[in-house]
Amino acid sequence: MINNSKDNWQILIVDDERLIHDVLSMNLRDMLCSDMPVTLINAYSADEAKNIVINNPDIAVIILDVMMEQDDAGLNLAKFIREDLKNVDVRILLHTGQPGIAPKREVSEKYIIDAYLDKNMSDNDDCYVAVKLALKSYQESVRLRRSAKKDDVTLLGEIASIYNGLLDSTDHRVSYDCLLKRVGEMVNLAQEILASYSLNDIKNDLSLGSTKKERLSIKDYSALIRLNDIKVILSHNPAEEDCSEKFINYNILQQSAELFSEIEILPDNFKQELQKNLQGAC
Repeated sequence: MINNSKDNWQILIVDDERLIHDVLSMNLRDMLCSDMPVTLINAYSADEAKNIVINNPDIAVIILDVMMEQDDAGLNLAKFIREDLKNVDVRILLHTGQPGIAPKREVSEKYIIDAYLDKNMSDNDDCYVAVKLALKSYQESVRLRRSAKKDDVTLLGEIASIYNGLLDSTDHRVSYDCLLKRVGEMVNLAQEILASYSLNDIKNDLSLGSTKKERLSIKDYSALIRLNDIKVILSHNPAEEDCSEKFINYNILQQSAELFSEIEILPDNFKQELQKNLQGAC
């Protein structure tokens, strides 16, 4: 099994020509997406690629040749990934030197292909850009799917738990780097909540903002998006050794936690723990 580290993106290159692997490897080796590097995986047949995909569900992008051991080997692999493995997250980029073999419109609709790359193009930047966009699309797809699995109450509880962990450090032992990291985690959770609302609107053919309005009051929504304001403030205020700056940062955190503790759909146990820690911090 390939190393599926969360610190890199897995890109699978499937082609029976070693030269293609060499060219793509040289073109993509220094790529970064969201500050994470790529790991390139090589398969020289559709059968070899099938085993790799089965055992490595975290592959983000597949650069796939159409004609290998059979003329339709690549398309059959794409069909297997979409229909048998039910993998809708991985981005599949068809890489072929004979466009007529796989008509773009028909193939993109039937096999859910995300891009169509021409091997005959001399400008490698086209491939680089296509892969970079595919990684971003994969990242967004995974984020939306995961947010849909957790309801908003669960995600609010996770934010409350981070708040409580920070507020419980009443002697201000939390370092600036730790504080910024934890606030960043809360911002990501808040974005998941809002993304799940938007996804629900789309699925149920509702006007955008309908679910958010149903679940959060204006005050509740303000408490949620205030987290991003805190992240911005902290990012511009990194004076870790200055006691006055630490005090300001902690006060901002307390004020934000007070607003958050009043969100109507936040479970009572989280509200009570937040209020307890807020009282202890006074």
